[in-house]
Amino acid sequence: MSASILMVDDEAVFRVLAEEALTAEGFEVRTASSLKRARAEFERGAPDVLILDRRLPDGDGIDFLKGLRADDAPGRGDSSTSTIVIVVTAYGDIENAVEALKAGAWDYLTKPVQLTDLVVKLRKVLETRGLKDRLAIARSSAEGPAMVQPKSPAMREVVERLRSVSVSPLTPVFMYGPSGVGKQRAAELLHALTWTRDDPNAPFLEVNCAALPDDLVESELFGHEKGAFTDARSMRRGLIEMAAGGTLFLDEITELPPRSQAKLLKFLDTMRFRRLGGEREIAVDLRVVAATNQDVNEAVAASRFREDLYHRLAVFWLTIPPLAARREDIPDLALAFACFFAGRVKKHLTGLTPQAILALTSYDYPGNVRELRNIIERAVILARGPLVDERDIILPEAGRPAPAVPSEGAFFRLTAGDGDAPPTLETVERAYVARVLEYCQGRRMAAAEALGISYPTFLKRLRELGLE
Repeated sequence: MSASILMVDDEAVFRVLAEEALTAEGFEVRTASSLKRARAEFERGAPDVLILDRRLPDGDGIDFLKGLRADDAPGRGDSSTSTIVIVVTAYGDIENAVEALKAGAWDYLTKPVQLTDLVVKLRKVLETRGLKDRLAIARSSAEGPAMVQPKSPAMREVVERLRSVSVSPLTPVFMYGPSGVGKQRAAELLHALTWTRDDPNAPFLEVNCAALPDDLVESELFGHEKGAFTDARSMRRGLIEMAAGGTLFLDEITELPPRSQAKLLKFLDTMRFRRLGGEREIAVDLRVVAATNQDVNEAVAASRFREDLYHRLAVFWLTIPPLAARREDIPDLALAFACFFAGRVKKHLTGLTPQAILALTSYDYPGNVRELRNIIERAVILARGPLVDERDIILPEAGRPAPAVPSEGAFFRLTAGDGDAPPTLETVERAYVARVLEYCQGRRMAAAEALGISYPTFLKRLRELGLE
């Protein structure tokens, strides 16, 4: 059973993003937008951890916290099993922090909350309360089945190369492969081969460079000291510091801004860095794994990616082949996904029929392993018996067509009247993205897939277009 989280916050965007991030970390997450709803959720069952906003539409979260601690008083229950509370507040002064701690909070965070900080806080909670093993099991369950032992020669070669470089724990690794091919899973396997034998608690931190706002990249990677910039109300460790003794996975590395590329290069050369606004150099040992689905040589030629950084990262180069080039792996991957999703929806499935396997191995998977995973998830939901059958396998050409690009006339109708000047490219893109979102009924992950871009890249573009 995974560790349970109840998040009480009236800010919808923060709730959604935090729920996605914490679910990916393996937590069982419930949310509430008011104290009334929070009380109803507690009646359903007390969570292991409560993430509690202070200013809510129907009252102060501190009053709710005091009520919880009163219920934990002697004679009214076992306080050792009480919910741990992390208070989140936009009011970052010391008085509010002290008040929260006196009321019984385990710790506090000030808004705007960085999701990486929240995850780190929760991991400390788990270590404190003996729930660490539950998180490890939950993370494995949440992220999917363990990497399937490959049968294809191409993937066997990849695994063998990962084993080779695992004996050199500080060597940077550069991974190339199309979107959805499993670069992060390969990085996780390398991490396990490198660290977990000697240190099972070695950290693995992942960041999608395309999802980081340009003005926050350096703070995310290197951390900052209190007062380093306007919103730096306290010292914050960066991802590099938190990944010390483990692995830092930098996905979509070619999207890193030029200034941050220079600082990353300097760090890789010395394995030392300073937090923003700091004077002290901090030395760390870790492995950096970078990945991209872009043509790196083209990015270098276009001056979007530093050639010296590329050579520093590509000490050990690895190409992850597309799924269509390793069809021998499809049956085992499909079975692993089927078992995983059957557990999620509480169905008793024993496998896939030969006809279903034939249908799966006959498809080319432009979306690679991620697309296979989605197809199997849909098939498990549709399956009516103990086996996934061919009729449950809905491939894209047989299902709903992808949204077509609206015609030029359609864009003009959206953005300009007769006789008006042609719209700007950004206006056209905003109209198109809005149309795709409408087509996908507001489901952002589906819209990102329809547009052929990663989910973090899609979220970043939504912010830039003012559509968030």
